[in-house]
Amino acid sequence: MDNEKNRNGGGSDPLVSKENQDDSSGSNSHSEGRISGSNLLETMDLDLDPHGDEMVFLSNSMKTLIRRAKQVAFLDWPILLQGESGTGKDVVARLIHRESKRRDAPFVCVNCGAIPENLVEAELFGHEKGAFTGAISARKGYVVEADTGTLFLDEVGELPLSAQVKLLRVIQEREVIALGSVKTQHVNFRIIAATNRDLLKEVSSGRFRNDLFHRLAVAVFKIPPLRERMEDLEALIAAFVKNINRELEQHPALGEKKKISDKANEFLLGYNWPGNIRELRNTLLRAMLWSEHHTVKLKDIEDAIFSSHEDNTEDILGRSFGADFRLVDILTKVADNYFEKAFLESAGNKAMATRLLGLPNPTTYSNWVKKYPWEKNVK
Repeated sequence: MDNEKNRNGGGSDPLVSKENQDDSSGSNSHSEGRISGSNLLETMDLDLDPHGDEMVFLSNSMKTLIRRAKQVAFLDWPILLQGESGTGKDVVARLIHRESKRRDAPFVCVNCGAIPENLVEAELFGHEKGAFTGAISARKGYVVEADTGTLFLDEVGELPLSAQVKLLRVIQEREVIALGSVKTQHVNFRIIAATNRDLLKEVSSGRFRNDLFHRLAVAVFKIPPLRERMEDLEALIAAFVKNINRELEQHPALGEKKKISDKANEFLLGYNWPGNIRELRNTLLRAMLWSEHHTVKLKDIEDAIFSSHEDNTEDILGRSFGADFRLVDILTKVADNYFEKAFLESAGNKAMATRLLGLPNPTTYSNWVKKYPWEKNVK
């Protein structure tokens, strides 16, 4: 949509869903046995817009969630979306906006975790020229950009407390004051917030304001991780394969239309996808792009996927001293495990990965990478 704006990496990760499929078609797919990814395309009329504008789902949990989201879209209530990274919180937010009376007004998506802490207030609320060092011109801020439309604050749990106070006031008073200004500007917007954190725990620990939480948590939706709705996985694979082929066909130099082998499809269906739908799509995209064959094989998928490290405390802490004992190897293994988890959780965003790892700043993060090199480190 032309009036939708993404701020600071607020991308779109499709949930996938086919709303006009009846319940029986979703429930029978498993009783009759799984269908390979390539054959599924022929037996189901699945499609998925590359920007997530169309959703294709089969599971009852997602049918219920989307039905309720459409119901609340007609009201201007604040909405809080909870779920792990990669589950499609931004897709649900866009759906709500499109179903609302504000559908023709701006949809402004802000990734709160990607904004440097010292610039959060200036980016959200705007600033006058000269308000701070580097403010060479005035800007109106995301809140004002969202006037008459929808403001989507992704990863709202990353906001510093100082910004939370001002955000609360803006929501309550519907007024905003830019940094360096004394002029009050009226704003009228619908707010949707999303987080992969447990905000109640954040409130208890003092990292998130209780009053702001209750302002945001009027209509609350918990988006399930992919591992809790595996009945959607076949449809997701089929839709992604179809759309990626569509992308590849636009660039003939990248290769021909491809399909997924049965063994590769079986692996995809058995993997637990800790990075959820985003990880699934990116894995398929890499495998289909890099495969030198018409059929994507198991090896192509294995090369394209990030390996999953299982925590093994006994293995790490119970090793005996000996000629082959090297403390640096153990520390590197631990660092590698958590760097990869941070990579998946942050979708490759260095600033967010730094916070997830509990490091004080990106410079410290970079120093850790130099000390414990990780081949897939966040760029």
